[in-house]
Amino acid sequence: MRTHKTHAYIQAHCLCDFYLTYCAGWVGAIKADGSGQPREPSNGVFGCVRDYIFHQMLDAVHGSSKVFFCDAHAAAVLNCSLRLHDLMERGVTLLEDLMAPRQPIMSSFTPYFFAVEDACVSCVVEDWMAKVPYRDVHIFALGCAPHRSPQQLPRSRIAPRVMRFKEMMLDFTATEALVFHPNMQNGLPQLLSPLSPPT
Repeated sequence: MRTHKTHAYIQAHCLCDFYLTYCAGWVGAIKADGSGQPREPSNGVFGCVRDYIFHQMLDAVHGSSKVFFCDAHAAAVLNCSLRLHDLMERGVTLLEDLMAPRQPIMSSFTPYFFAVEDACVSCVVEDWMAKVPYRDVHIFALGCAPHRSPQQLPRSRIAPRVMRFKEMMLDFTATEALVFHPNMQNGLPQLLSPLSPPT
């Protein structure tokens, strides 16, 4: 129960951080150009997540040729907030499944974005088992990384090429109060039932 409460607190903290970052940037844009006209605002939480991914992940990896690897969980987060042209505008030339076989591109910068689980970490380590497939590596964890998983990386051949390891804290789903989707557990009875009288 305590772990669940801690995770919920971290998620709430991240949402507040996204909103504060967005508002600060919005006000800063007004002051920067002096025109008093703000730039086009982002759309709610999804827009804040998009800006966060831009600044903390995509723009942090320099270079015009990036090969981007992600697992299914990270791909779902990207799919909610970004479009393919957003990635292309920030130098991503190839987006690949972390779990699929692939060919090395030694001149490319490589961001990895995945849920830190044993299977995903093993895939990253195996990429660098007997070769140097990419120019350098930037590892972005979807949520909190268990202590045992990152410890596998320093013992592998990938260690000298890792430029950064960052916990993105994006392992959550932002839902609106008036929106229903079929994946919500026990959501249908709550949707159809009348409001309970106040106590």
